[in-house]
Amino acid sequence: MLRSAIVIRRSSEPTPPEQFQQWLDRVARPIEFATRDAFAHLPTVKNLNHFVSSQVMQALSDRVYPRAIEASLLQLRGLFQDDQQRFPAEEQQRRLQEAMVILEALRKAACDPARAWGEPEPIAMREPVMNDIPSRPWWEQPIRFVKGVGPKRTALLQRFRIDTIEDAFWTLPWRYEDRSVMTPIGQLVPGAEASICGTIIRSEAKKARSRRLSILDIVVEDATGRLQAVFFNQPFLEPVFTVGTSVMLTGRVIAGAQGFVAMKMEVSQYEVVGAESEAPLHVGRIVPIYHETKGWTSRQMRVLMKSLLDVHAAEAQEVLPVSLRARYRLPPIQQAIQDVHFPQPGTDGGQLDRGLTPAHRRLAFEELFLLQLALASRQRVMKEEVKQVSFNPKTPLLGKLDRALPF
Repeated sequence: MLRSAIVIRRSSEPTPPEQFQQWLDRVARPIEFATRDAFAHLPTVKNLNHFVSSQVMQALSDRVYPRAIEASLLQLRGLFQDDQQRFPAEEQQRRLQEAMVILEALRKAACDPARAWGEPEPIAMREPVMNDIPSRPWWEQPIRFVKGVGPKRTALLQRFRIDTIEDAFWTLPWRYEDRSVMTPIGQLVPGAEASICGTIIRSEAKKARSRRLSILDIVVEDATGRLQAVFFNQPFLEPVFTVGTSVMLTGRVIAGAQGFVAMKMEVSQYEVVGAESEAPLHVGRIVPIYHETKGWTSRQMRVLMKSLLDVHAAEAQEVLPVSLRARYRLPPIQQAIQDVHFPQPGTDGGQLDRGLTPAHRRLAFEELFLLQLALASRQRVMKEEVKQVSFNPKTPLLGKLDRALPF
């Protein structure tokens, strides 16, 4: 049940009349200085027309004013739209006097808010409930809320500066391994790195004499031969590697007790063929290799990235126009993110490791393109920045003042 409504007023920030009064003081200061002492200071005031005109336009764009005030502001701007230096001194003085009259009228309006602005209405607000709080965009979602992460893994991911889903997408592999080529067991050579695919024909779990070491011994067979693989201290694999299960293994081949007849493999990666999850991520494809830390492996990173890409890759927002992508032959952002983490079969390994694939080029182009846009936007703001009123320090009055001083 919603809580009762609470009536509050905005009292912590200046009211519109107060803000307008501050703006009037800022604009009137150089105009009053120019008219002082029978316009004696008028030649020393520079850029007055640009200053007043830009200030009025900025004020009109910031908020909606009552009609009378808006008309006076437009009239004030009209007096300073043209270059004052082009007019004779009499015309400049007339315009300044008229501007002073307009400013005085605006000051009176600002001092009478009930008449010119209207009394602000109280705002009825209720305390927010959880459903009222807008959810963040998916790319800003904290990584700890992703399924399978949690607080402990979040702490590990933060070592790689991964705090959000977007951070994970931009954490690219540092190299790739081509595990897509399956070598028949009968053609394995001791000392070589290879990937094989076969069926488990034997699986035996053992305990070492020390009782601190668990051993899982499996034998994999294909049409050309058999291969033995041993896993140490991984008891969770026993229910996975059962007889009749098809697996893909990658690792270094070593000779067994009978030489080439009994091959063994020091398995670095494995894949259960036909598994509903994690398949095929680690074997049987071009595999991304991520940086690792204690407690977080490249294998875990691949599983996380696959789940994130399956859910959010299609939602990635395209920022490059179609014409620009066509000119430089850049793939869409959705395809680029997919291909940079899980390359398509047949992608050149050398280009992958050097970051020269179309997917890598697309991401690099976007980053530099957005950086250039930000710099150009900053330069434009600096060029359009309101020029302040400048005063000429070399005025004869300073000399008279200096000579009049007794010291």
